[in-house]
Amino acid sequence: MVTTWDMLSRQGVPRVTQAPAQERGIGLSLRPMKLLMVARRYPPDVRSGTETVFENLYLQARERHDVRLVVGYRRSRDLVPPEAVAVDLSRGQRVRGYAALWYTTRREIARWKPDVVLSNSIEAPVTSVPMAVIVHDLNFGRPESEQGLGIQGRRLYYRLKARGLARVITVSEASRRNLLAAGMPAERTVAIRNGVNLSAFVPPELHDTGDERFVLAYPSRILEGKGQHLAIDAVARLPAELKQRVLLRIVGTVADQRYLEFIRTQAEGQPVEIHTDVPDIVPWYQRCDAVLFPTMMTEGFGFTAVEGMACARPVIWSDQPPVREATGGIGLAFPQGDVPALSRAIASLVDDPDRCAQLGREGRAFVQGHYDWSSVWRRYESALSEMG
Repeated sequence: MVTTWDMLSRQGVPRVTQAPAQERGIGLSLRPMKLLMVARRYPPDVRSGTETVFENLYLQARERHDVRLVVGYRRSRDLVPPEAVAVDLSRGQRVRGYAALWYTTRREIARWKPDVVLSNSIEAPVTSVPMAVIVHDLNFGRPESEQGLGIQGRRLYYRLKARGLARVITVSEASRRNLLAAGMPAERTVAIRNGVNLSAFVPPELHDTGDERFVLAYPSRILEGKGQHLAIDAVARLPAELKQRVLLRIVGTVADQRYLEFIRTQAEGQPVEIHTDVPDIVPWYQRCDAVLFPTMMTEGFGFTAVEGMACARPVIWSDQPPVREATGGIGLAFPQGDVPALSRAIASLVDDPDRCAQLGREGRAFVQGHYDWSSVWRRYESALSEMG
């Protein structure tokens, strides 16, 4: 008998097994740590998947450990936690700003003498204090086809910097394989999957999209590599009768202003709305019938897909190993960059509410079983305690 997991494994989806008790932190009496946490960006000053991960790890760590937070900010000091040691990155060149963050981090290590350092920024200084750095991916905001010498240089920097780290933590087994292929040290590179705020990303009590049409949502940073233009193109290719009954809402933080202007022009005359820098992304998931994730980049995890699943929405996602792993294969996959296939996947859901509901239920159950933040933090806690 061929099981569902047998079929998924043939597609490259790893079976999610119960980790050893030591890895999960179960049954361990871990002593409280002095933990310095460092990030060059932090919500809500800047909000994307990587910042959301670090924010949730910080909130979990504070419950049991002595934690000091060093963060950069670009818009306003008021948009990062008041207790943080904050570094103004809004003025001057990027390199100068990163140097300021490096100096501040080194100063806090010398003053505070933490047991370990957990950083979301590869630029953090390596000292005698054991350090772990979270590397979500190596795409640097671009698809593989656009990664030239500059990107290769940044990958080399990551590889050289990793030699001084106690741990490189990445967010999926697929991402770990990518990091190892890029030359990261195998014995110190570990995968700990991200979590989802299951009390915030929930199915709506009453499903109301606010529109009579079938509403598609693509919540993500507005950036060419995320492929918002593919979503608009896929909707534009729908048969005329079907297109009249569909609405696409693109929602997210603007990471590339020129690209935003491009997709605004592309969306003219199409059933497309673009909403930028919204204060809360959750309602946009809840007020849709299906979520799109046509990313062109090699993702480390795929937050858009997983957050959509947490809200019990069917998700149409760009088929690549990290996203396949993160979703457990639930939803509709289409070949990366294949706009006609994306358009067909959209059309297949418009008049099939039963299938939408079933995929939504399966997705919510999968996320509840695998992405609780308290469980994720226990794995981080165990990895960090082994470094100290």
